[in-house]
Amino acid sequence: ARVMSWRYLRTADRLTNTLSNNLINMKIFKTNSNITLFFAASFVAAMAVPKLAEGKEIVTDEHEIQPDPSTNVMKCPPYGCPLLPRDMYFDEDAKRALKVIRFNNAHTPPYDDGDVVEIDLDSSQALELLKNAGGKDRATLTLIGYKGGDLKEQINQDRAFVISPYFVQQTEDQDNSDNKQSAIRLMGVFDGHAKLGELVSEYTVSTLPKLLSTKLETIIAESEVDTLQTDVQKALIETFIELDKTAPAEKSGGCTASVVLQLGKDAYVANAGDSRSLIATYNKATSEVKIVYITREDKPDLPEERSRVESMGGQVYVPTPDRIRMGASSRVLYVDPVTGGTNGLAMSRSIGDWAAGEKGVIPDPTVDVIDIEKLINGNEECAASAENAAEGEPSQCRGDIEVFAVSATDGLLDFMNVNDIANTVATSLYVDDGPHPLSACESLITTAASAWWQAKNGQYRDDIAIAVSKLSLD
Repeated sequence: ARVMSWRYLRTADRLTNTLSNNLINMKIFKTNSNITLFFAASFVAAMAVPKLAEGKEIVTDEHEIQPDPSTNVMKCPPYGCPLLPRDMYFDEDAKRALKVIRFNNAHTPPYDDGDVVEIDLDSSQALELLKNAGGKDRATLTLIGYKGGDLKEQINQDRAFVISPYFVQQTEDQDNSDNKQSAIRLMGVFDGHAKLGELVSEYTVSTLPKLLSTKLETIIAESEVDTLQTDVQKALIETFIELDKTAPAEKSGGCTASVVLQLGKDAYVANAGDSRSLIATYNKATSEVKIVYITREDKPDLPEERSRVESMGGQVYVPTPDRIRMGASSRVLYVDPVTGGTNGLAMSRSIGDWAAGEKGVIPDPTVDVIDIEKLINGNEECAASAENAAEGEPSQCRGDIEVFAVSATDGLLDFMNVNDIANTVATSLYVDDGPHPLSACESLITTAASAWWQAKNGQYRDDIAIAVSKLSLD
């Protein structure tokens, strides 16, 4: 994890701008800024990632869509069908499908990206192949990193999901579409770290939806209107704490968790660690994108975090200002239970990391609530526009404001400006000639991977995961 590099390092932007200008001069691409950004990023994919011969991922029964023995029809878990990320480069089927989708959404001729991929799919086949990773309203994607050593031994510790609709827990014999509470949405990312951190992130991404759904069933059935928000916030905190207690972290390892839950008009954003989630708006009349909320990075040098750690006997290492500007992070020091050596955890909250937990690292997330309906209808600009409409002038806001969410691990955030992320995602979700949401995720990951490769001279690149979704009131 790196504390401030996403604010300061613009290697990816410089690289993308240079490539964009060259491609425009070559008359390969039109000067549509969003589409050019996407293609320029994709153009450098071959430089950004190593040629890994085999990528592995962990899959548990919890998320798998199982066939019904009586009908042989695929059946989702009771809480809904999750979208799970495919690896955009090392999953060969996903790579082929993404290339087809990219071409068919860009309105530009195909180009040679330096990597030979056999294309034997049409657009509908490509979308069908990736339907469990993304659609027109939501998507999730990942890319395994490189941490040194044998390429075949690399492990992706990042996880993500998007579940829309997301249902409260009910019995297995109840159909997903009937006798349920109103459909809601759940999305998030989980960045594993340290040895066996992928076990903790996999456990969390697999267990959280079911655990939270069970809690929400009781809350929705029993809570009063004036206590609903507080009860849901408590449920999210309890879920994170229970996951921490039951996670497979006996040896070592842990993960971040950054989750967005939409329940009616409210979006609940729960965050523990240095992954981040943002809520943004898109104005269809002006094409303006605004980030209205973004989670903080839970860093040990934050005053309240440092105070808690030190009160529990922990020690916080804080780098010099020069090293922080270079991307170094403050850390909670703890003794590794396996090696006996002193390690430093670059966050003050996480799931797992039990040894660091003895020194003040906690799983409790910060949970904030964003009123989606107010974002759409209640801002001052729209209020003024509504007054003008009452006087006979057309309103510039009615039906024009859309709301969406993005969750991402620090592998993306370390080298991508959050405003660029929001603009790219908004274009894919709302602009008619924009890229598919999967292509937007591919573009962002590729740009970040390119910057990692340049900054680290090919010696290191973090895993990357992203999840995006509209937050509509429908």
